[in-house]
Amino acid sequence: MARPPLRQYSDAEVVEAYRSGDKKVQQYWYDKCRSHFFMRRAQYKGLGDYVCDELFQDSFILLWEKMEGGQVYLLDGTVHATSRKGDSEVPDLVKYFMGIVGNKYLELLHSGRFMAQYNERTGVSGEDFFEELYWDEDPEVEKDRIVSQCLLALPKSCLEILTLFYYERKSLEEILAARPENNTYNGLKTRKSKCISNLKKHITKSFAKAGLR
Repeated sequence: MARPPLRQYSDAEVVEAYRSGDKKVQQYWYDKCRSHFFMRRAQYKGLGDYVCDELFQDSFILLWEKMEGGQVYLLDGTVHATSRKGDSEVPDLVKYFMGIVGNKYLELLHSGRFMAQYNERTGVSGEDFFEELYWDEDPEVEKDRIVSQCLLALPKSCLEILTLFYYERKSLEEILAARPENNTYNGLKTRKSKCISNLKKHITKSFAKAGLR
């Protein structure tokens, strides 16, 4: 005998469940977010399995705290969220969750805990990934997103050099030893300068396009 389909809950029911403590709906929401996150696992290139699972857990806990703390709430039967820009409707709670994941992912990028290498282009590009996310943060967070997006658009060699130099705090001598393909110290120094120059131009252009300074 076929099993009946699992009950689906609306976003409003999910938010209410985190206020009322309905464990059944909470488990449903956890499973849904986890399934959606790991279906998109290939987008997070550069993340090991442990860090990827940590990214999900940290993001889910943050959303949980937002719902329990009233930052994500119900108004006239629809889901709303509070941000520095003010309160706004959340049309898709899963997409909102993936926006939290995106912000957490940026924190990982900035921490230098891993080197993302989207330039291999074996999956969804870094640019497409960020454009798909639901962002509702202030201009400073938007700037961080753009800077990270510009970093991910760099050629693989530039991304590696800048990650080693700025995030891992390695000297040019240490980078040269790790990357003998750069041949000489002066050649590596010139390459780093060109990478920085191109990155700054890209960031400036992207800021202008987004109406930021």
